[in-house]
Amino acid sequence: MADAKLGGARPFAPFEFVIAMRYLRARRKEGGIALIAIISFMGIMLGVAALIIVLSIMNGFRYELLSQLLGAQSHIYVDVRGLTEPEIDDIEQGLERIPGVLNAGPRYEGQALFTANGQTVGAQVVGIEPGDLADIPRISAIPAGEERYGLIDGTFETFGDGNHGGDNILIGRALAARLDVGPGDQITVLAPTGSSGPFGTVPRRKAYTVGGIFTVGVHQFDQVVTFMPLEQSLLFFAQDGPLTIEARVQDPVEIGAAMVEVRRAVGSGVATYDWRDQSSAFYQALQVERFAMRLILSVVILIAALNIITGLIMLVKNKGRDIAILRTMGATRGSIMRIFLLIGMMIGAVGALSGAVLGFAFVLNIEHLQNFIELLTGVDPFNPEVYFLTRLPARIDPGEVSFAILFGLISALLAAFPPAWRAARLDPVEALRYE
Repeated sequence: MADAKLGGARPFAPFEFVIAMRYLRARRKEGGIALIAIISFMGIMLGVAALIIVLSIMNGFRYELLSQLLGAQSHIYVDVRGLTEPEIDDIEQGLERIPGVLNAGPRYEGQALFTANGQTVGAQVVGIEPGDLADIPRISAIPAGEERYGLIDGTFETFGDGNHGGDNILIGRALAARLDVGPGDQITVLAPTGSSGPFGTVPRRKAYTVGGIFTVGVHQFDQVVTFMPLEQSLLFFAQDGPLTIEARVQDPVEIGAAMVEVRRAVGSGVATYDWRDQSSAFYQALQVERFAMRLILSVVILIAALNIITGLIMLVKNKGRDIAILRTMGATRGSIMRIFLLIGMMIGAVGALSGAVLGFAFVLNIEHLQNFIELLTGVDPFNPEVYFLTRLPARIDPGEVSFAILFGLISALLAAFPPAWRAARLDPVEALRYE
């Protein structure tokens, strides 16, 4: 009766779990694989943790760069060079009527040299209406709480005051540091083109006052971008009108539908483009790097799981007599296979879940670890001048975590399949012949 009950047991019956746990806990002198199981567990755990950590950091990079850059720059651009003022006004009003568009306004962008305290730095001047700049919180807002962006020094109130927009400008934190200036200090701005005079071309230069210092959290942006009242920028660069009408939308990631409406509103004779056209190579590079890191670390998990094959092959060899006895008692080949598959699955499951916990702990405390490394070595492991961000970003994606755990579990299951198949095919007669 006992044999019949054993042979007719349902798949993954309790006795299969009991035997799998017994074999997994057995010491080496008892024919077990405890040491190899621990090594396999450690490999899968570290591989899954590394995959979660790296993908979280890559996801953090992508999220931070998208949110910070798109939070500070325009999303839609309409080239209005050569158009009359009424035509420009019509385009601006047409953009503002499109659903999802938050605001639209004229812009002028030019390159200039900034000189102060014996330092000369090239930067980009963005001419913008004060009201339009006020609608960009990542530039004009006062940081509060844990916010790391906005106007960190000076005031926005004087921006645009005075004749032709006034002489107050806003500069990025990194640029202010390079020029060693603060609010109220004077900066000499030199245009790349000059004015014609009786003695030839004279370089166009003017002194401006630093009204405020901002940061968007991206070092590269803070280092090269300055904001000047639109009327003043057109006067300084000797231009008749703006270069573009630029708009910001509610959801810049899903901007395709808005671009269809924009092209319909401005007509086919006017060039239009969006932020994806300006930065497509950069964001595609992030995606490629993310895929490559996932592939490389997945291979690491797979290699760690291969240790399970070695351990289970040794276990099958050592437990040949036990397998034969189970077969004579009525256990099916499927039951024998499932016992050894369960051993691999247990190692993979515990390793993957432990790796997920370790990865979560690392990601959630990444800033403390960064500070500890800096304190220990005296070197900032995340230099903003190299990585363009002011802090190391990390953002946990449930989908990526699920992928890491499932891949660790599936890798262990696949690694356990060949030894389990060999155990199931073992002939009880041959195994007991010399016993």
